[in-house]
Amino acid sequence: MPILEHFVDRTPGSFVEDKKYALVWHYRMADPEFGEWLANELVSMLEAMLAETELRAFRGVKIVEVRSVWANKGEIHAHVLAAFPNPDFIFAAGDDRTDEDLFERLQADAWTIHIGPGPTRASFLVPDFQALRRVLESFAELQNIRRSS
Repeated sequence: MPILEHFVDRTPGSFVEDKKYALVWHYRMADPEFGEWLANELVSMLEAMLAETELRAFRGVKIVEVRSVWANKGEIHAHVLAAFPNPDFIFAAGDDRTDEDLFERLQADAWTIHIGPGPTRASFLVPDFQALRRVLESFAELQNIRRSS
């Protein structure tokens, strides 16, 4: 936390989020070039410091996340599926590197959507959140048609 707070002090518009299993340095509201440069510096520093631990620093969209290697969206899916075995439909959408762990681990018949450009393990790609909203609206319309039949 002290290192992340130091980067907050150096980067106007940034802040640290303390999650249950991670610390996240957000720099979405910082100067774009300066934020990216500092994010690279932070990850480089943390990789060296955390090398002998189970903690890792991960880059995301305008974030640097520090968490245990086991604490990711891909790991949690097993717990959710255990609580809800044999679902009719599995859907996951996301725009970040952290969502790729989940996309990779879901069954082949799951609907996975990556939002925005870039490489992905998702089955489908939409350009932006407005397009995802249209997909979700289509789901709702189909559900309404099915209910009225």
